[in-house]
Amino acid sequence: MPVWMFLAKGPAFTLVLTVLLLGLLRLTILTAWDILAAIRRAGDHHLPYRQIALQTVLWLLPFNKLHRKRAGYSLASISLHLGILIVSLFLGNHLDILQDNIGITWTAITKPILDWLTLIGILGIAFLLLYRLYVTNSRRLSRAADYLLLLLILNIFVSGYLAGRAWNPVPYDGLMLFHTLNGMALLLLTPFTKIAHCVLFPLIRLGTEVAWHFVPQNGGRPVQPLNESQPDAFNLKEVAAQGRKI
Repeated sequence: MPVWMFLAKGPAFTLVLTVLLLGLLRLTILTAWDILAAIRRAGDHHLPYRQIALQTVLWLLPFNKLHRKRAGYSLASISLHLGILIVSLFLGNHLDILQDNIGITWTAITKPILDWLTLIGILGIAFLLLYRLYVTNSRRLSRAADYLLLLLILNIFVSGYLAGRAWNPVPYDGLMLFHTLNGMALLLLTPFTKIAHCVLFPLIRLGTEVAWHFVPQNGGRPVQPLNESQPDAFNLKEVAAQGRKI
């Protein structure tokens, strides 16, 4: 058995999958707990849950949220997300691995469709990498982890696409080992990086809405203890009057 197949269908993959699921479950529970605590503390408990659910569904349709000034960036991001979600979840080879490890599977999408989505995803990732490298504002905000994640995803897409080609110039087993190691690394990093938004996204709209329902008149309360704890603090009116005299 090739090394890559042993990794993909052996205990190593089971360990990676366990870390992934437990890590995402932990983040989901902590986020939900924080939101529930905020709801209990809020002065206004009448949250528009139906509207929040509708906004969440609408945000799942990315074509409604294209950034007009950065249309290329928006399209590249959409291409990346579609490629990751559809190709990774509906490729027959991936489903076979899932079936062998945990006994769960579903209907696969035909390979020609996935091939086109893979190519579109590769173009999207390449655009995002170049954008982060050559656009000043984006480069200033980017961290090493951002580049690492994009490179891992690019490695996975390119190696997976080449592995399915008859003209592939790279030895198949070596290429699949590279593909498998990059894929497992990405799964391990998911609960600890921004990729975790893949499961936290439905909670984002709820958390944002809750943030606007603070206790009434709570904004002025932090000022009162500050003033009380500093009896010798300057009187602003007196300072202003002295300034006018000068």
